[in-house]
Amino acid sequence: MIEFKENLQDTFAKAATTPDTWSAVVDKIAAFGPRRTGPNVLIDVTGSCQKFLQEEQQAHQQDSNLPNQSQQSDVLTAKDFSDKISYAFQLATAQGPLCSEPCQGLAVFLEEVNIAAPSDEEVSSRDLSGRLTGEVIKTVRDSIRQGFLDWSPRLLLAMYSCEIQASTEVLGRVYGVITRRRGRIVSESLKEGTPFFTILSILPVAESFGFSEEIRKRTSGAASPQLVFQGFEMLDEDPFWVPFTEDELEDLGELADKENVAKRYMDKVRVRKGLPVKGRKLVRDAEKQKTLKR
Repeated sequence: MIEFKENLQDTFAKAATTPDTWSAVVDKIAAFGPRRTGPNVLIDVTGSCQKFLQEEQQAHQQDSNLPNQSQQSDVLTAKDFSDKISYAFQLATAQGPLCSEPCQGLAVFLEEVNIAAPSDEEVSSRDLSGRLTGEVIKTVRDSIRQGFLDWSPRLLLAMYSCEIQASTEVLGRVYGVITRRRGRIVSESLKEGTPFFTILSILPVAESFGFSEEIRKRTSGAASPQLVFQGFEMLDEDPFWVPFTEDELEDLGELADKENVAKRYMDKVRVRKGLPVKGRKLVRDAEKQKTLKR
């Protein structure tokens, strides 16, 4: 545990642009997400949540002190909502705001927790904790999602590693199909003793539907691809980008005729999952309704 914490702190120090913010931040980590093991961290600056990276003796002492503190007073404290905040963090990272898919590379800082006392003196604050559970989870989850959208998010595309063997006669056609499907060539090598080239390329999974059939059709069966899942790659394009400067408005216009590839991918996923799509028109050409006679 100690070695892991030291390596994690060194990684934060190398990647951080503001060293003061990330100093001694490992001891303040309250949760990893999603599923408690993901690449996102919840950092509790207030000390309200239980620390995730701590020794077993410290965790046992902290758990033994919690019931004594709750019995002393009926007033709600921030520690009473620590598990709700951690659960909301798991929900927000498991279903992101773009496509309702898991997020990656988020660091959520919990800087302040305020609890207002109830106006009715007859009702105890602790009696209201059950009613506040859903509100706390929803508020924290929506806050994390809105903060994620404010930082110009990016999509991670699933990628295929594509290997194709083709002769010199059909080499140009293979390149044309790969380029049209937003793929890129990694390497090209000539197999010794044969007139065939071995082409290695990377292709987005979203553009791979019908790829093998198109390759065989364009090359008359002379080339056949082999697709293997490689991982994820960031698409460096803002799905919410719109032209707003004078040069962009002059070149592209107010409607931005240039296609936003990230927005197209995001809208396709949202339509497939039944999520609302911003700017989508359900009816383009309104006409008089036509009904059949009985």
